[in-house]
Amino acid sequence: MATSWAKRNERKTTRWRGQRSTRDARPSTAAGPDEFSTALQTEIWHRRYPPVSVAQALNTACGHPVSPADMRVFAGLDILLRVRGWSFIGECSGPQQLTFSYPASDAGLDYLPQGLEPVTTVVVIVDRSQPTDTITNCQVEILLVGAGHAHLTNLAGLTTHLAVIEPHRPADPTPLPFLPIGRAHRTIRVRP
Repeated sequence: MATSWAKRNERKTTRWRGQRSTRDARPSTAAGPDEFSTALQTEIWHRRYPPVSVAQALNTACGHPVSPADMRVFAGLDILLRVRGWSFIGECSGPQQLTFSYPASDAGLDYLPQGLEPVTTVVVIVDRSQPTDTITNCQVEILLVGAGHAHLTNLAGLTTHLAVIEPHRPADPTPLPFLPIGRAHRTIRVRP
């Protein structure tokens, strides 16, 4: 008799928990559960499953869509960098930024405790707040190996100075004509 009472009580508790969690999971917006779950999945997509390519990162719904012409430019940048030995870092990329590293410049992890970059990295920041001019509004942060600050340019400045960026090593002077950005400097966009 004590066993049946325990089973009955367990079923009630389980049923109440199930109803309670379903009620808590309902969205509070008027849009409905389908739109809510789609928006939520879009928001966390790149955190759970990093993109494996530039196209996959930029095809994620976030702001205005990237036009086919702009998508070809970003795909061309991906091809150019990969041919030159750069690697696409999906874990640090998403719908609004593309990250590439240059493994040939890897100086080891000894630079991390000092706040310096252990490998040359390029972060392409895509402005998707406007429906047009994704390429024009695009900013590129160049983080040189052994440097403690980033340099800001655009896509044209990146492709122009790749031959100078790639051979840079930690002891070398900074070869870029761009102003560094960081705590001590204002963010100034320098055109090549």
